[in-house]
Amino acid sequence: MLGEGGKKRVYLAQDTTLDREVAFALIKTEGLDEVSRTRITREAQAMGRLGSHPHIVTVFDLGDHEGQPYMVTELMGGGDVEGVIENATDHRLPLEQAIEIAKETCRGLEFAHSRGIVHQDLKPGNVWLTGDGVAKIGDFGLAVAIDRSRLTTEGMMVGTVSYMPPGRPWAGR
Repeated sequence: MLGEGGKKRVYLAQDTTLDREVAFALIKTEGLDEVSRTRITREAQAMGRLGSHPHIVTVFDLGDHEGQPYMVTELMGGGDVEGVIENATDHRLPLEQAIEIAKETCRGLEFAHSRGIVHQDLKPGNVWLTGDGVAKIGDFGLAVAIDRSRLTTEGMMVGTVSYMPPGRPWAGR
């Protein structure tokens, strides 16, 4: 097991067909309604729609085995930025590293926005590092495809409260 969040349990797995290590995420189904299942599918679709980009986590597969949804992504051996900050001396990254992570994250966001995808929950826990320190955006579970319907009601706030900008005019639209 690599880690566990509110929505997923992530394991290190071996893709025996292509002989590579991958991240295998089992989606937690406790209390999962149809809207939540649709969000899972949309996360993978949003990431898949973005194709391959050096600063966005690549999704290899999304499926369901006997009612258990799962997602297979590239392995992000450096962990998430939140964990990197927690483990850093005085919880501060060296300035050069912080700037590089910010630049790479912005490149990923710029690309996603050019494809009509808005992340809606960007925070250190949703930015991952490869084994050699390249930053990639992941967890597009709340992403909005500008040309598709949304799964929230008008005025509903979605995301992580401590990372929301004040007066988000697009929230819930």
